[in-house]
Amino acid sequence: MSFIDPREVAEIKSRLSLEDIVGRYVQLKTVGGRLMGPCPFHQETRASFSVTPDQGFYYCFGCQASGDIIEFFKNINGLDFNEAVTQLAAEAGVKLARQGGSPGPASMGRASVCREVNSWSNSFFGQHLQGSNGQKARLYLEKRQISQETAKAFGLGWSPDGWNNLKSFLESRGFTPEDGVEAGVLSRNERGRIYDRFRARLIFPIIALSGAVVAFGGRVMGDDEPKYLNSSESPIYTKGEHLYGLYQARTHITRSSRVLLTEGYLDVMALHQYGFENSCGILGTALTKAQVKRMAGLAREVVLIFDGDAPGQSAALKSAEMILQAGLTCRVLILPEGEDAHSLLVARGRQGLEDLLQKTTDGLDFCLKMLSTNKSPGETMKWVENFITHFKDLSWRSYYIPRVAHVLGLTEKELREKFTPAAQKTPGDTRVWSQQGKGAEQRDRELLTFAVCFPEDRTRLQNKNLGLVLTSQWARQFWDKLRVMHQDDLSALNEDESAFFVQSKMQRAQLEKEKTRILAQIEEFIDRCMTRMSTRNLKTALSRAQQSQDQDEVRRILQLLQKSF
Repeated sequence: MSFIDPREVAEIKSRLSLEDIVGRYVQLKTVGGRLMGPCPFHQETRASFSVTPDQGFYYCFGCQASGDIIEFFKNINGLDFNEAVTQLAAEAGVKLARQGGSPGPASMGRASVCREVNSWSNSFFGQHLQGSNGQKARLYLEKRQISQETAKAFGLGWSPDGWNNLKSFLESRGFTPEDGVEAGVLSRNERGRIYDRFRARLIFPIIALSGAVVAFGGRVMGDDEPKYLNSSESPIYTKGEHLYGLYQARTHITRSSRVLLTEGYLDVMALHQYGFENSCGILGTALTKAQVKRMAGLAREVVLIFDGDAPGQSAALKSAEMILQAGLTCRVLILPEGEDAHSLLVARGRQGLEDLLQKTTDGLDFCLKMLSTNKSPGETMKWVENFITHFKDLSWRSYYIPRVAHVLGLTEKELREKFTPAAQKTPGDTRVWSQQGKGAEQRDRELLTFAVCFPEDRTRLQNKNLGLVLTSQWARQFWDKLRVMHQDDLSALNEDESAFFVQSKMQRAQLEKEKTRILAQIEEFIDRCMTRMSTRNLKTALSRAQQSQDQDEVRRILQLLQKSF
């Protein structure tokens, strides 16, 4: 076993930026002196992930994930500590002087062995693409107008025909056939014989955001089946977790906050070759929640570029639904029938696709129109119900209900009644903000959310005695800090308070539409609370005056009580 000197770890941390490393996986924005973004470690639609670069520390207010640059890189890529340090050391230019020597396959963990097997396999495939027996694959790429530069950028390779080429190569590097099977590059038949999984195929490495090759896809050159073959699952590769080309696209995606999502390997490479470098592809037949989560960490908008046939449109419907439910903006481009992204770019060039991207359809509109055209009204309403009720945060329901109603020609009132939880319904009350039917804690949070969103009204709320109507100690302490806060400086807030502040701030756009009405309703509520408190205090004073038989004080308090009613 090898050990890493803590001084080398400290040197790595000093040379690398936590902000830069996290920024590969999460779109960060400055909020009150901190960097905030959606957490990559749990599913969410709000920014609760905080990065403090000067302290070299991250923390999620939602799932409590925390740590330094090593911990982040380790957890986001499923590495152990030594693997994370080794990869970051290479990036930082720090040479590790391991104590105990360099680990060989026999002393590695299973995940480490799989990564090493894939790394050597990738070299093997790459060498063969450039060799004499890779000519068939090179001609295929030339015919499909994939340039040598693009092929190199995506690390394409060639698996020679034969049953034992890769197997023998791996054995020469100290790996057992079982290592290759576990890594997913070798296969075992029913008789127990182990052989090369990829034979006479163009190889597409599947690269994780860490830069490690986690699996391979292979395309046959002839008419053999299956046309495409992927690595089997392994300790480092789970189907549905990765996106093809995301590693190459990551910086372009974070820069634009937009990702173009398509289906095939060649589609992704063609998009990059023609300048759409914020593109990646689904590995398989259907988009998964794990893939959406990866995109959500990097972008706020996903543009689907799918084929125009029935399967392509069906996949676009399911994908758009999933993307919208993750809190992302979605737009849809259905290509002309018979075209895919690759063929369209070859035929029409960059401008041809640019023109089509100007005509994309809003994701929700696309879903509802697809359903209205191809499904019964009952099936459409069932989809709407599942879509709306997916959102536990009522602000998201409030955002989508008017849009759904508009597209389907329904009334907002009907949809709101159908999808508003019983505990939230207040018959006859059509006010934007209402205290009815709400618990004290929820009411406190809504009052403070308004105060967070509109700092210009905090003095007005203070003069109205907002602090006196807040019920919890947490709410009163937060309000005391908020009313003296200068330019949204969060330095005085603790972690829970900072998370609440950031989440509240995201609701400003929605509240601003009805700000005047909401403020009036809040002031009315505070006035009623103050009246009730005054009445309660007078009744307490009356009881004391009666007990002490102070008749003058009793008459005075009774007169005040009469005025309060």
